[in-house]
Amino acid sequence: MSSIKRLSRRVSRGFLAAVFACVFVPAHADFNDGVLALMTGDNDKALKTFVPLAETSDHAYAQYFLGRMYAEGRGVEADPKVAAEWFRKAAEKGVQDAQFRLGGCYERGEGVPQDMEYAYGWYSVSAHIGNPKAATAMKAAESKLSPDEKKSALELAQEMIRKYGTVPKETSREQ
Repeated sequence: MSSIKRLSRRVSRGFLAAVFACVFVPAHADFNDGVLALMTGDNDKALKTFVPLAETSDHAYAQYFLGRMYAEGRGVEADPKVAAEWFRKAAEKGVQDAQFRLGGCYERGEGVPQDMEYAYGWYSVSAHIGNPKAATAMKAAESKLSPDEKKSALELAQEMIRKYGTVPKETSREQ
């Protein structure tokens, strides 16, 4: 093989590595910048960071933090409906605190219709993944259900656990 072909192959590999770095590393770095901005009270920067990640990259934790921002009115006008929508997107991707918070939205009727069966279901999914607060909330929600509602809630919870009860690798904090 000629030295020109070898050089060309190395340049091509280097170019591909550079493209991957430019495409994938900034999303992770941007997300961390958004979390830092939120932690330091720079809500505008956090919002500007999370929105594109949540909308175009379907980034589960950006969606979760947007849910928190809308639930708490941080940098945006508090909007329980928008908060619940972002929590749902993150919850369906296995973010256990989003699942827990969505359960709370259903329990209180914030941004979604009040529905103790769905509250129980989302708490169950979060508890299944390991959230101890969700296990406690699940038991409290169960105590508010009639026998027929309990049966229905248990069936719903089992279905939801099958569907959302694992943490996909791309959502895992152990990436």
